[in-house]
Amino acid sequence: MRFMGDSPGKGMTEREVVSTFLKVNTVQAVFFLAYHSVILTLIAEFTLMRDEAYCQLLKQLTANTSSKPDSSQRGWRLLYILTQHTHTRTHEGKTCRTHTQPPACNVFFLTGIAKACGLNMKKTFQYGGRTVPPSSMELKAMMAGRSSKRQLFLFPGGIERHVKIKTCSVALEVIEELCYEMGLHRLESIEEYAIFLVTSRGQNVRPLNKHEYILDVATEAELVDSNYSFWFRRVIWTQPFKHGNELCVAMHYNQILPDYRKGLLNVLPHGKVSDQQFRQISKLAALQHRAKDSIFIPSIHELSEYIATPLFKKQPPQQWITMVTQHMQQAQALNPHQARAQFLGKTQLHHLPRPLYSCCQSTRPSLPTQKHTWLHGVCVAMFCGTGADGNGPPGGGAVQPHPEAHCWNQLPLRRPHSGGHEYAVGHSAAAGAGITLNTDKRNCS
Repeated sequence: MRFMGDSPGKGMTEREVVSTFLKVNTVQAVFFLAYHSVILTLIAEFTLMRDEAYCQLLKQLTANTSSKPDSSQRGWRLLYILTQHTHTRTHEGKTCRTHTQPPACNVFFLTGIAKACGLNMKKTFQYGGRTVPPSSMELKAMMAGRSSKRQLFLFPGGIERHVKIKTCSVALEVIEELCYEMGLHRLESIEEYAIFLVTSRGQNVRPLNKHEYILDVATEAELVDSNYSFWFRRVIWTQPFKHGNELCVAMHYNQILPDYRKGLLNVLPHGKVSDQQFRQISKLAALQHRAKDSIFIPSIHELSEYIATPLFKKQPPQQWITMVTQHMQQAQALNPHQARAQFLGKTQLHHLPRPLYSCCQSTRPSLPTQKHTWLHGVCVAMFCGTGADGNGPPGGGAVQPHPEAHCWNQLPLRRPHSGGHEYAVGHSAAAGAGITLNTDKRNCS
């Protein structure tokens, strides 16, 4: 009632009222108060208290006789916060879902937020609810009725993608959306991709569990490193990908290129290079050069970048130039996208020898180092390469949060939000790979 304005606040701020209602755990409260965040999932340890909180709030919403014009609206916003953090037992859950259906709303303009509460509860039952208190910025936005923001995700090579993240969005939903944009719709294909949290200027990288809430991870990361970033990478290589999809081709090209240039994808029996392999390596060098949208003959320095050092030393530099020049005329007939697609086809990714078990180190803020193992997968340490140059994010350091990542969208009050997902349609210049695409930055609505 204090939050809804129907009872004196006794000097408490809105955040303190919400915190009291959600019953912050004492130890966690001390930790997060130091970082100006005081709301946490409630009562999670006390089922009866959790159910009582729902019952009392629903009573205030369904039998609201307050003279305050915004009392009911503020109550719904409090329910919106509650439903994303915890769920009720079966009976109370059915009651809550009934009350959050649009026909149960006495006021038409509350239909949208009522449906949003119902969706929150459904997601909470499915994924367990959020476990980390929202940041002060997120809490302030929710109290103002805003429920989503655009979060930056980095593809290999520095390609940027912005995804609309809602308060209950989990990693799996983001992976699905990014895969759909690459033309991948089959479950088997989607399961081969993952999102990574990167902190400490690329020193700490950990994969996200697909049921982790994006904003939970972001809130934890913000306390450790304000320059954290999210990376999107392929971690298992068994399914084919779309050669006709420009984003899909660019993503895979940028991810394998650092490993190819290090010689990790080459198999040399007894350390000898056959004439056929020399021709193949020369062809791949020509395709790399064309992928940079270059039509001139590559220099010796450029060839030393395109060809792994152990292989480059197998014959004189001038001989390499002669061999690559022979392939340049054919490569010049291709556009950069076609050159990258041919490069991927000739590296025969799906026939690479793969270890049965591969694992990598993963560090999570405030948690001990963990090991993550994939069956029939490629070593993540190998294919989670950062930029196309293999030396970290573009610019050599941590990626700064994009301004749009802190822009929140209005929570619907009249009706459910209409329209599909929104994201930037352009790419940034791909680091080290010569990929330049137009960028169309959109403002949050």
